[in-house]
Amino acid sequence: MIHCNELSGKVVRLLTLYEDGVSCPEVHIEFTDGTIFSASMRTSVHIDAKHIRDEGGEPQVLHDYSCPAGRH
Repeated sequence: MIHCNELSGKVVRLLTLYEDGVSCPEVHIEFTDGTIFSASMRTSVHIDAKHIRDEGGEPQVLHDYSCPAGRH
């Protein structure tokens, strides 16, 4: 969670929601004092893939293939 306490009490002039921002959905809030708050939500896919040997004790990782999607 992110608290933006410095934005409390500001007067909003315009709020714009962009469904298709540069790389993800974005929110822009323009305040009457000339400042702008911008926030975007990004999601990413991560693949967890491991080759493991388990012989009853601590599993031994033989190879870790894990990576963000698209890196292999």
